[in-house]
Amino acid sequence: PARVVCSSTCYRAETDTGREPWGLYRVHQFTKVEMFGVTAAESGTESEALLDEFVALQKEMFSELGLHYR
Repeated sequence: PARVVCSSTCYRAETDTGREPWGLYRVHQFTKVEMFGVTAAESGTESEALLDEFVALQKEMFSELGLHYR
């Protein structure tokens, strides 16, 4: 399978209560890292195996950094 990792800057608008049509429009900026994979569909289990590999990598990274995850 082909594995690719990318990092990108993202912007998410703050949730609006809808009560006021005026005021500040705040946007939160954050950086995210995404893992992508492309597999063949020979036996039908390749995608699930690659997902399990990605999850194991994420768990290992978070554990080594001492971060909590779920």
